[in-house]
Amino acid sequence: MFLGITGYNHESSAALVDNDGNLIDYCKEEYLSRIKGDKSFPKRSLKKIIDNNNLDISSIKSIAFYERPLSAFLFPLKTAASHLPESLAFMSHQLRNFNKSSINCFSDVADLLPGLENKLIYLDHHLSHTLTALPYSDKKNNLCSVVVDGFGDRNTTSISYINNPLEIKEIWDCKYPFSLGLYYSTITDFLGFQVNEGEYKVMGLSAFGREKSDLAIKTSNLIRFDKDKKSLIQDMSFFKYHLSPTISFSNELIELLGEPRNPFKKLLETDKDFQKYADIAKGAQIATEKILCDIFSYAHQLTGSNNFLFSGGVALNSASLRKIANLNFVDKLIVPPSPGDAGSSIGSAYYAYLKESKTSNQTFTIPSLFPCKSINDDQLSLTNKILSVHCEKLTNSIDESIRKVSELISNGEVIGIVINNAETGPRALGNRSLICDGKNTDSVKILNTVIKNRSPFRPTAPFMKMDVAKIYYELQEELIESYYSMGATCLTKDNTGSRDFPTTHIDGTARIQILKDNYFYEKLFLELETHDVSILANSSLNLSGDPTCYDFIDGLMVCARNPLKYLLTDHGLIKYNKK
Repeated sequence: MFLGITGYNHESSAALVDNDGNLIDYCKEEYLSRIKGDKSFPKRSLKKIIDNNNLDISSIKSIAFYERPLSAFLFPLKTAASHLPESLAFMSHQLRNFNKSSINCFSDVADLLPGLENKLIYLDHHLSHTLTALPYSDKKNNLCSVVVDGFGDRNTTSISYINNPLEIKEIWDCKYPFSLGLYYSTITDFLGFQVNEGEYKVMGLSAFGREKSDLAIKTSNLIRFDKDKKSLIQDMSFFKYHLSPTISFSNELIELLGEPRNPFKKLLETDKDFQKYADIAKGAQIATEKILCDIFSYAHQLTGSNNFLFSGGVALNSASLRKIANLNFVDKLIVPPSPGDAGSSIGSAYYAYLKESKTSNQTFTIPSLFPCKSINDDQLSLTNKILSVHCEKLTNSIDESIRKVSELISNGEVIGIVINNAETGPRALGNRSLICDGKNTDSVKILNTVIKNRSPFRPTAPFMKMDVAKIYYELQEELIESYYSMGATCLTKDNTGSRDFPTTHIDGTARIQILKDNYFYEKLFLELETHDVSILANSSLNLSGDPTCYDFIDGLMVCARNPLKYLLTDHGLIKYNKK
């Protein structure tokens, strides 16, 4: 067995790959700690995976960490040192937190699982991203991998050529501090959203922006890809993420764009400054899409490949994938369901496996979208107690549950789902979801703004079978795999009515999810057809600001804290009795 882990910088996680190269377990630390974006050493996740799979130290051949700690620690310091005395606070912060950095990984492994530290190996950060994407591709040879993130080891962007899984060569990179990911995060910060968590809000907000507005143009001009120099060009006078531990943008950016948004005030379309912030978001999105297309064009020029892997945190920008897929040389674009750092434990585990197997003829079974085992035998007594006191059990069998859930959805109800294994990535794909009739405007509004307490400008994803998706949406063959994991947006088709669905964004796009390999939802959609429901609205089962639910207890906590009444679980369909 082979373990992979991430942590210390962004979301932490652990993954397990077996001796045949199959991903058999995965867990994010935030699932267990209930701390959104938990970046601490993934001790709970490691312990959970080891317990789930009855492992001991002798059965683990190696454990791989997703970056090279010394490089990741020293490279920002080297950059900051050239900007003294302005960067003194940044350098002091880094040095004071030396023991909280990934350099402590060896000791943390030794403290948690004595003896396993002797099996610890490290790999380049961008290689961990590449190997996270590779298993999800049915093609394993002659591929081009593009990685774009905030920062990893020393790089912020890279292009690699994959001859085979054991021959992956990085052929171009962009060094820190020039970074498309950190540029977008800086705009996220400026717009009052949380860095490393609110970038998707900026993407949603950008749809309301005006492309030719002065603010959009100014924002987009802050960064570009120079086709002659083959490099990112960024005016660092507007940024401070490389100089300050607390401030990502400078006074120059405030002078350019105006006052940043108050992060403690909810953003509404009726706000007098809403258009201003939407225009800034639009500029950031324009720059991102243009630069990504330029980088992919250069990647094609370098490798001649028409088949691409795309990973790193920027690959979560689902709106940009449509533009990349439209490039005339792209035949296939594979984005893993968890392309950011939280998913890199998967790539790290595969690295450990490949290092041991040493055979280039690796095909891998494409991983399930639901590898995260939420076994909670230790909670059975608590579960039964809560059920008896707070809940009314409505069904027992799966068939009975499906019939009842279909009836409730057709009557406008919102249903919480906590069944089977949890999803890999940040998007709930049905097993840890809130669902309702995707064409019922009132139901979608209740799901989005009442139960989830989300800003109205953020749309909910439509979920459907492939034959239904082909009726209403302009699907791109290059992105089919991304539709299964809710990773890409697509345009609505004219004259189908889909433009007016409550899950359609203001720009006529939707971040769709197409059903794949899920027995429960295959049966549910068949039953829903008898009620004339063909599209579900799907959002993660959590309250705004909380991690997605991991297990049944978490689902009940959501019911206890908001108006959600119905929860479908492995125990059956229950109705939470509001006191």
